[in-house]
Amino acid sequence: MAVSLRRVPIGGWQRCVHVAASFESAGEFKAARLLDSSSAIEWWLRNDPPLMKIPTPSGNLEPDFVYQLTTGTRGALEVKGEVFWDGQGSVPRIKSAAACAWAAATSIGSGGPGWEFAVVLDQDVLSASTFEELRQIAQEKYP
Repeated sequence: MAVSLRRVPIGGWQRCVHVAASFESAGEFKAARLLDSSSAIEWWLRNDPPLMKIPTPSGNLEPDFVYQLTTGTRGALEVKGEVFWDGQGSVPRIKSAAACAWAAATSIGSGGPGWEFAVVLDQDVLSASTFEELRQIAQEKYP
């Protein structure tokens, strides 16, 4: 019998601002491992309960992760199950497009490194070996 670790707090992180974080999918857990092991990451947090909410035309997007790169750029990462990533015009795609626009607009007026936003599917996270590879996948597949 397989044991589910869904929503079980897991600790031992090096760069996470929380002592422990819980996850809803294997993709989210793997994303946390990739964030935690990347030397490009200064800190990260699991946005649960949601501290960050990005307003969109379809309601708030509450990204799964918020992080800061060592360059000062801050980012938000949403890990989506493939079943929820419906066709054009779907709520998840509308929210993702609005979050990308928000990140671009916030960066223009910041005078500093600014923000980035990425959405990736569970399957993409599970196939990535590094956070940098995950960012590349997000830029190529979900611009």
